Amino acid sequence: MDSSAPSVRPLGPCEIFSASRHPLGFYNCVANTCRYSVPVESLRGQAIADALETAIAHVVLTLPSLGVGIVGQETSKPYFVQLPSINLEHHFECLVEPSADPSTQEAGLLSILQDQHDRSWPEIEQRPPWKLTAIVRPPADGDSLQLVDVVFAVHHSIADGRSTARFHSKLLDELNQQKGPPAQLCGHILAIAGDIKLDPPQEELVKFTRSWAFLLGTLWRELGPAWLQRRPPPAPWTGNVITREPCQTRLRLVTIPAAAVPRILGACRVHQTTLTPLLHVLILASLARRVPPEDARALRGSNPIDLRPFVERDPQPGSIGNPFGNFVSTQSHYFGALTLARLRENARDDEIWELAAELRGSMKQHLEKVPADDIMSMLSWVGDWQKFWLAKVGKPRQDTWEVSNIGSMGGQDASEETIRSWRVHRCIMTQSASVAGAGIALSVAGITGGDICVALGWQEGIVETGTVDGLADDLRCWLDRLGHEGKFV
Repeated sequence: MDSSAPSVRPLGPCEIFSASRHPLGFYNCVANTCRYSVPVESLRGQAIADALETAIAHVVLTLPSLGVGIVGQETSKPYFVQLPSINLEHHFECLVEPSADPSTQEAGLLSILQDQHDRSWPEIEQRPPWKLTAIVRPPADGDSLQLVDVVFAVHHSIADGRSTARFHSKLLDELNQQKGPPAQLCGHILAIAGDIKLDPPQEELVKFTRSWAFLLGTLWRELGPAWLQRRPPPAPWTGNVITREPCQTRLRLVTIPAAAVPRILGACRVHQTTLTPLLHVLILASLARRVPPEDARALRGSNPIDLRPFVERDPQPGSIGNPFGNFVSTQSHYFGALTLARLRENARDDEIWELAAELRGSMKQHLEKVPADDIMSMLSWVGDWQKFWLAKVGKPRQDTWEVSNIGSMGGQDASEETIRSWRVHRCIMTQSASVAGAGIALSVAGITGGDICVALGWQEGIVETGTVDGLADDLRCWLDRLGHEGKFV
């Protein structure tokens, strides 16, 4: 550990929550993969790798979080440190896809993502924990567009899902401005001059409040003797118990075509719901049929909540209303035996829409209370996160699945100017296997006017591969029918 670098600030409780998982191998990174296109003629002979490295350098200089290391991640008091320079050779890699077959390309991309998610961040005190990997696609015959899949992977203490989308928005801007290399870039070494100022942690920007009833109730559930606790409802099926081995990420991808997206979102509005609760219910309907009733007497889903709308004071200039970092809370949804029985017997369209509308109502009610009595306000009460995580090994996990929806990145119109520039065509968010997290993590992202991508991720051995493949097939089938026929079955 090198603590000689100047300290920027301590990690906040939510950042410590994420940082503490990394040295244990419980969670490595979140990634956002965008497909870029650029007319070959607009490169004017410049190599793709050179254009990207120059743009990356400019982005790093505008996002201070990408210029810090983390010291003491295994302790109760980790802190960010400023690094004098960054060797971009450690953070940028450009690969060439040899195959022109789309299915082979997709399989190759998922393999690259699985490998990235299974890698821990080396020398995290001296190297910022992020990496950008570009996969250059061979242009089709007669096509003047060059396609590049750009993977931005980052430690979750540095950025959440929405921050990864902000990174890509900035990268796109820099590519289209076509600046020369910044003065701070010499070869592949980017000098970080001046004092770095990070956005404050969410605990300083969001005014959490706690009632005595919430505080005492939470502590009683966590610390009170089991024999005095109220009898809980049947535990949800959440896959196999928490285990550290093998910590291997597995991924599947479901794509909602751009043409179907307006019809699906329109149907959600008609039925007084939105895409996230609809996905929850479709996952529920699939697993209710695919997991034996004797194993699944209940199921539980969860979804992160973006806390940026609850920021009460402006962070750093340039990030007003949209701080770069980790600004999340969470909400869980329990589905008992009666609900599962309804879906197992006959998952009709009206049943699915009714449940989706009910869930949307529950989510709205919860949002109206945030940030009062929010579980994230209790993170500072955990004194030893390493002990906290290790104590979970061998025990059931809390949630069956998680739906993380970061929304859509802004698209570009097809004007003459943008046709001649870099554009983004799709966005895929993925996550590392979460050893103590939900059994299946579904990450949702899109491009305005384009596809919506749903990535399914899980830890090898926690949920059977056939179950996840079946879930992916069900989602693909139901969403395709909804987009084309206006119904699920």
